Amino acid sequence: MSFTVFVLYCDSAPAVYTITFQQYTSIKIGWTQDQIKKLVGTSGKVISQTGTGTSAFITIQYTGSKSSAAIATFLFQGKKLLSKAQIGLDTGTYRITYKQYTAIKIGWTPTQVKNTVGNSGSTVSEAGTGTTAATIVHYTIVGITYGLVQLGFVGGKLASKFEVGFSAAVKNKITFQQYTSIKIGWTQAQVTKLLGGSGTIVYEIGFKGSPFQMTTVQYTGSKSSLTSAVFMFQNGVLSSKAQTGLDAGVYTITEKQYKQIQIGWTRDQLTNLVGSTGSAISEAGTGRTAVVTVKYTPVGSTYGFVQLIFSNGKLNSKTAFGFKR
Repeated sequence: MSFTVFVLYCDSAPAVYTITFQQYTSIKIGWTQDQIKKLVGTSGKVISQTGTGTSAFITIQYTGSKSSAAIATFLFQGKKLLSKAQIGLDTGTYRITYKQYTAIKIGWTPTQVKNTVGNSGSTVSEAGTGTTAATIVHYTIVGITYGLVQLGFVGGKLASKFEVGFSAAVKNKITFQQYTSIKIGWTQAQVTKLLGGSGTIVYEIGFKGSPFQMTTVQYTGSKSSLTSAVFMFQNGVLSSKAQTGLDAGVYTITEKQYKQIQIGWTRDQLTNLVGSTGSAISEAGTGRTAVVTVKYTPVGSTYGFVQLIFSNGKLNSKTAFGFKR
């Protein structure tokens, strides 16, 4: 299960309906539009509306009382509040370190997270009640200007964790040779043993034992912090891998060669025509479900690329950008 906060913007005249953060936090899922209007003092700005009666969905927006850049949105179904979200209303400072982030485990309660981090984070969205209640909490990363940690709770337990920013400081390194030796189907323990480190968990979702439990781990290249490798594990088994910049080889292709390539070709046929294997930037699955994405650089192009996707050993799609005309 993944979580995304949606805030809708309107290009018409600026909204005149304002709300304070205290008012926002007082509003509970299940409230009616009239209850919110009575608390806030205004009905808010209707920015979307679909359906009729109990099937009607209405989204109402307010701007922050202290800043027009702060926004609160409320989604109603049949005039009852289904979900709410805010950006900028909560002006508190909620920091988290890499050590704290890695200590947090799927299945933890908000209290366990708070006790580990030292603060509760900023609740940016809420939806549902009871066992179906879903909450998204944000933290900013210590020492990173634009870093973000997002935690998603369902039914009072952590169901997903995601970060952007820690990967730049990852100490776990990987070489291209190590990357190529790692095979789909390896366990996370095998990858950790080979590389000598567990990498950075950039995304994790699902409870242990669930068929949908997935963990995405990132390593940085041993020769450049601009290069990286990402491994996705499903229930502790490697289901896909991808690399950016680890393969420093030069793989060029001409427009004439590209046009000759036919859907259904094997990778050997491609290699025989072009003269090189290309850079395998991602791999997923095994056997008949195996998918490999290969990239080449068009001759004479600085930013162009050719992308070829093989499924079950045969070319399934081809894309080109940057050939000179």
